[in-house]
Amino acid sequence: LLRSSSKDDADVDSDELAGVISCLIDNTPVNIDAKTITPFKNVISSAGRLHEDNQTILIAIYGCWLPDHRLREYRYIMDQLFYYVYHKLEQLVTNDYVLIYFHGATPKHRTPDLKFLRKCYQMINFRLRKNLRSVYVVHPTRWLRTIIALSRPFFSKKFYHKINYLYTVAELQREFPHNNLSIPPIIEQ
Repeated sequence: LLRSSSKDDADVDSDELAGVISCLIDNTPVNIDAKTITPFKNVISSAGRLHEDNQTILIAIYGCWLPDHRLREYRYIMDQLFYYVYHKLEQLVTNDYVLIYFHGATPKHRTPDLKFLRKCYQMINFRLRKNLRSVYVVHPTRWLRTIIALSRPFFSKKFYHKINYLYTVAELQREFPHNNLSIPPIIEQ
C-alpha cells in the first residue's frame, strides 16, 4: 500500500524527541536535525513488498513533498533530508528493492537539481546500489527527464538502465498489477 507514513507518539524515539536523529552513514556518525526535516518526512514511505516474490521491498519517494528551492536554508534542508532518506533506506532495505519516485504534482521549484542528484548517487553505498532492482519515475516532466539525462555521466551504466519512466498511474498499475498501490490524492489530480 503506497501512502504517506505518519508516526504516532509511540513510534518516535528519544533522539527524535530531542530534536536529533542519530545514525551511521557509511560508518560515519551523523546527527540529523529532526526539527528541520519534520515538514518533509512524508517524502519517503514503505510501499509494501512486490507481490511476485514477497521479498523485494517497494519504496515510494514523493517529489511534491520536497522543499522549495526558494527557501533560504534550502541546501541545509536538502542535506538533512538526504541523510534522513538514506537512514530510512538503511532501515528498510535488507534485500532487493524497487524505488518508485512520484513526480506528479511536483512544481519545478521542488524538483531536485543536477548537483543534488549527483551528490546523492555518489554518497549511496554499494549495498544499496547493488540491491536496487529498478527505479520507476511516475509522471516525469520533460524538465526532469532532461536533468536525469544530464546526470547520466555521473551514473554507472548499470544504474542508468534501471531507470524506467511511467507516464500515467494506469501504467504504474500495469507494472505492479497485484500490488494494492494507493496513490495520494495530490498526485492523482
